[in-house]
Amino acid sequence: MLMGACGLAGCGPRAELVLRQPFAPPAQQNLKLVSEQVYHRVADKRRTCVLTFPLPGAVSGPRAFVVYLCGPEKQGQSAVDPKDPTAVRGFLIQEVGALAGRTDFAEGWLRWQKVPLAPRLARVELNLRTEDGAQLVGRIVTEEFSAGVQSFEREFAGDVASLAGPASQPAEGEPTRTRSSGSP
Repeated sequence: MLMGACGLAGCGPRAELVLRQPFAPPAQQNLKLVSEQVYHRVADKRRTCVLTFPLPGAVSGPRAFVVYLCGPEKQGQSAVDPKDPTAVRGFLIQEVGALAGRTDFAEGWLRWQKVPLAPRLARVELNLRTEDGAQLVGRIVTEEFSAGVQSFEREFAGDVASLAGPASQPAEGEPTRTRSSGSP
C-alpha cells in the first residue's frame, strides 16, 4: 500500500532518462539525467511538456539540459515528425560543456497516460532520437503547471517558435543548429 501511495505522491525523481550520444567522448556517451522539474500544460488540443535537468549524477542544481516537447493532447502513443505540425515536435538543449547547443527531435515516439486518482499528473514513456544522432529514452511523471511551461516558452521563445510549422524547418538533411563538437 505504501508503494502505491508513494508512486502517486511523487517519491523519487519525477524524471529518469538516459541520454545516449554515440559521437561524444566516452565519459559522455551514456548519461543518466534525473530531475524533479517536469511540467506540462494542455491548451489548444496540444500537450506541452518541459523537463529541466541538472548535471548528470545530480538531482538538483543549476540547469544543464532542457527538453521541450509539444504534441497531441490525446492519451496513448504519438510519433515524432518534424514535418507534421500535428505530430510531436521538440528539442533538447545542452546548456553547458563541449557539446552545448540545441538539437531537434527527428524521430521516435512518446506515450501519455493518466495517473489514476491524480488528475494533475501524467505518466510519459519516451524514446526519441535527435537530428545529431543522440537518443533520449526513459519515463517521467509530469505535473500540470501552466506557469512553468509559459515561463520556459518566454525564455526560449526563438527555439519554441522554430517548431511552429514546416516552413520554419531547415531543408531536408540540414540540422537546425548543431551542437558544438563531436557532431558526425
